[in-house]
Formats: sequence, structure tokens, C-alpha cells
Amino acid sequence: MENEKKDKVYKGVLVGLGAVLLVVAGMYFMEYRENKKYVAEITTEKLGLENELKLLSQDYDSLQTSNDTLNVQLKMEQEKITELLDRMRVFRNNSYAEINKYKRELGTLKGVLRDYIVQIDSLNTRNQLLTAENLKVKKQINWVKERNEKLQETSENMKEVISKASALDVVNLTCEPINKKGRTVKKISKTVKLKSSFTIQKNITAPTGVKEIFVRLTRPDEVVLGNPQNLLFDFENTKLVYSAKRDIDFEGDALEVAIFWDNDGSLISGEYKVDIFAEGNHIGSSKFLLK
Repeated sequence: MENEKKDKVYKGVLVGLGAVLLVVAGMYFMEYRENKKYVAEITTEKLGLENELKLLSQDYDSLQTSNDTLNVQLKMEQEKITELLDRMRVFRNNSYAEINKYKRELGTLKGVLRDYIVQIDSLNTRNQLLTAENLKVKKQINWVKERNEKLQETSENMKEVISKASALDVVNLTCEPINKKGRTVKKISKTVKLKSSFTIQKNITAPTGVKEIFVRLTRPDEVVLGNPQNLLFDFENTKLVYSAKRDIDFEGDALEVAIFWDNDGSLISGEYKVDIFAEGNHIGSSKFLLK
């Protein structure tokens, strides 16, 4: 009888323990399932944050600016994104607190990105305005430059026209051999002088006053008949020897002029050339024969 009571007690204990085990097992299973769901949610959150960080990094990469200071700051923010990604990859603490911490850091980076976008848009707008202004100024400068060049060209043309208009000009230029009595001769042996005669035309635009007139006589062999002192005159940035010269007083009216060259024994037969110069200009030319 006593053994039966003991068996009943044992059975009751076993049943109670079984029930407890069932309850504990059920609680453990429910907790395990909840924990698994919790970890899965955190893992999903973590992967979502990593993807957002990668997209954010691409957004930073896409920003273009010519401002060196902004470029340095953008690079620093990209380094922060890389550092946050590295921390998340090794993150093992399945805690929403940690996830929320990363979310806050991500939110800060997004806010900074928005600020940079505003700054860069503003900077690009200013740069576009400056570029447009520079193009406008450049066009104005080019217009002024072209205008000045045209004015200078016009001025130079006017100077050239005035210079040509004020230059002396000769007509009826002849050169003939003469003897001691001033009569024209035909033979070189009787020639004492060569007389160059011409008329300076009327010119009211030419400055009046004393002017030097140079005669240059060239032999058939292109040797120039010189003056006794071998003096030179200026013509087109060089110096030339002349045969004879004379000072005249020009008042703007037509003027008859004669200039003589003394025969120094260097005459030869053939065709000669006579050129007249005044004030740096070649104002007349002709040819004549000596026999």
C-alpha cells in the first residue's frame, strides 16, 4: 500500500516536471522565434542602411565644383561615409540602439549633402553669371579694340593721304650738258656742267619755307655721279649719295628750278638717269643721253 502511494507521488512529480518542461520549452521556443525575428529585422535594417550609404557616396561623387575648398570638404564627407560603412560591416551588436545611432549619422550626412548641393548650385549659378559677364566684357573689349584699330588705320590712311598731298612734285624734268657760256652742247668733251631743270608744281597743302632739293645723276653703268664732299642725304631709312643740291624758298606756288653738277671728268657716253628728291620723298625722274 505504501509502495502504491510512493508510485503515485513519483508519477505526480514526473507529470509536474513534464508540464514544467513543456512550459519552459514553449517559452524558449517562443523567445527563440521572437529573437530570430528581431535579429532578422535588425539585419534588414543594417543592409538597408548600407545601401543608403552606398547611394549617398555616389551622390557625393556626382557633385562637381571648381571650388578647391568645397572639394576638400566633399572628400572629407566621403571619408566619413567609408568609415561608417566599415563600422557597420563589422557590427555584431544586434541592438536597435546601435542601428538608430547609425541612422542618425546617416541623417547627418544626408543633411550635409543637401547643404553642399545648395552651395554648389549657388556657386555654379554665380560662375555662369560671371562667365556671361566675362563674355560680355570680352566682346566689348574686342569691339573697342577693333574700333581703335579701324580708327588707327583711318588715321594712318589720312596721314598717308595728307603726306602724299603735301609732298612736292616736279614736272618738265630735263637734264642737258652745257659749256662755259651756258649753252647746250652735244659732246662730252665740251661739257662743263650738267644742268637739271624742272618745275615744282603749285601745292597749297605743302608747308612753305626753305627746302633742300637733291639731284642724283646715275651713269649708264649705274655709277652715281657724286658731289665733291661725298655728302649723303636721308631716304627711306637709308643714306644715299647725291650729285648736287640746292635750297629753295617754296611759298606754295609753281617754281622753276635749275641745279648744276660740275663735270669732274667722270662722264661716259650712254643713257643717264636723273632723280629728284625733297624732304625724304622721290619727287621726279627722267632719262637723257650723252655722246
